[in-house]
Amino acid sequence: MRLLAILPLLAVAAAHVEHVERRSQPGAAVPTPVDLRPLEWGDLNVISTTDTHGWLAGHVKEGSYSADFGDFASFLAHMREQAALRRKDLLVVDSGDLHDGNGLSDATSPNGKVSNPIFEKVSYDALAIGNHELYLNEIAEDTYKNFAPKWGKKYLTSNTFIKNAHNKTVPIGNLYNKFRMKFGTRVMSYGFLYNFVGAANNTIIEPSNVTVTLPWFQQSLKEDVDVYLIVGHVPIRYTEAKTVIQAIRAVHPSKPILLFGGHLHVRDFTAYDSRAYGLSAGRFMETLGWMSVSGIKDKKCVIESSCVGKNLTVSRRYLDTNVHTYKTHSLAHPKQAFTTWKGSKITKEITERRKALGISTVLGCAPQDYYLNRYAYTDNRSILNLVANEILPFSVIDKTRPNPAVVIINSGCQRFDVSKGAFTIDDTYVVSPFYDDFVYATLPYKYAKNILNALNKTPYQKRSDTPVPSNNDTLTPGYVTKDDYGYGGDDWPHSAIPYVSSPNYVSSPMPTGLGDDDMVDVAWLSFFTNTIMPIFQKFDPNNTYTAQTYRAGITTNEMWPIYVKANWNNTTC
Repeated sequence: MRLLAILPLLAVAAAHVEHVERRSQPGAAVPTPVDLRPLEWGDLNVISTTDTHGWLAGHVKEGSYSADFGDFASFLAHMREQAALRRKDLLVVDSGDLHDGNGLSDATSPNGKVSNPIFEKVSYDALAIGNHELYLNEIAEDTYKNFAPKWGKKYLTSNTFIKNAHNKTVPIGNLYNKFRMKFGTRVMSYGFLYNFVGAANNTIIEPSNVTVTLPWFQQSLKEDVDVYLIVGHVPIRYTEAKTVIQAIRAVHPSKPILLFGGHLHVRDFTAYDSRAYGLSAGRFMETLGWMSVSGIKDKKCVIESSCVGKNLTVSRRYLDTNVHTYKTHSLAHPKQAFTTWKGSKITKEITERRKALGISTVLGCAPQDYYLNRYAYTDNRSILNLVANEILPFSVIDKTRPNPAVVIINSGCQRFDVSKGAFTIDDTYVVSPFYDDFVYATLPYKYAKNILNALNKTPYQKRSDTPVPSNNDTLTPGYVTKDDYGYGGDDWPHSAIPYVSSPNYVSSPMPTGLGDDDMVDVAWLSFFTNTIMPIFQKFDPNNTYTAQTYRAGITTNEMWPIYVKANWNNTTC
């Protein structure tokens, strides 16, 4: 780390980044600066993103994560400059899921029409595909024809395929990519998706335990490289990830392996063995993952068996995405200009695109904060409570029908918190990005009243660590992460935010005052019809039920503006 003392002089001598001071989106919140520990640099260093879901404008309402993609581009320019001055290799990787979660990506048809070209302006070295690139045929086709080609060999889809115009099954991207970095590190890279069920019918996801047995994969393991890199839209602790690690280990008992995963929207780090590691960099451009590794090109390890069990020197960090973070870690001198010409252009484009899409239009004023996971869903501060007890009855229930109704949704269709104050068109995509439609069947009350409990019979499981205790009221709420290295991976100190599990399904209030044989319209989201229909048949085996359209044109996204315009209709917050 002594090299930092001479970096200001070296930066002047080697300056090749043009600077223009401009940062973040108009009105973006700014965090109170804190002292941050210097990053540990190794021989190979990796910056990772995952599950960005269209949040390229940053979190305008949350100072901790308020940097936009232009700021990120400026940060990368400076980090690459630092890497060059240190004579260390630096990789930048992404693990997929580029939309479904923000107006910038979702207010267009197809999704990503505006946000993908902005994303492409940042230089990544390896990218993987996510499940949200595969739900719809047109999105998968757009990814194959327009997004993947922009990256060439860097876009990795080792187990994800599409049927092309000739009905031939082909990889959406590249199966693998071998490359040499600036300071000599030789990398073999792959891109894996977890065993996703529910993809569009023009795509095929090959199980990873099949992929690793194929001749092309086994042949790639014969290449002479220094490190294996896996970017994947796969949770780092899932079997699919471990399967790929084990397949490489079967041939290379001590070759360094680095895996960068995603999908669960968590910060996490794990050591598979003393020379294989995995990291997950959260969600929604709240987090940049950092991993540094030394010992990759140890000459004593030419004979791999001699290095089995020999530790690499590894560090990990989870960076909050704000300009203070970026400046602190990337600038050679505090007074050095941060914003680059490229970064400024990206920031400006995001601002203009948001304005053109009209997603900053205020629909109403939220009277309070509503939280997705901070409180039990029965609490009036829970967003699921608001949806179940107010939005579903107001926006979805068809009051012209002769029967009373109950509406059931999966809690996962709601994705983010609502902040007190202005609720914009953008917020409808942030909170409820999916266009899930409703269907219904009419059942006797004696069956209808038990459907929700039957759906929730199997508890919803999600990995959640007990946060480190903190009585420091001066800290802002945020991530407090425990991983395989314990606490200390979070770059910024925060007070822990409570995490409360919710049932997998919630519903509007069940109609009251009914007899067992009174009829009730049970409405639900069409995508889980195959889950709910067997429950109907189990309760009432003598009748056959079919799903019929309910409130055509109303979806889980559109139910929000209907409610907000009518109930939070003060637009001068």
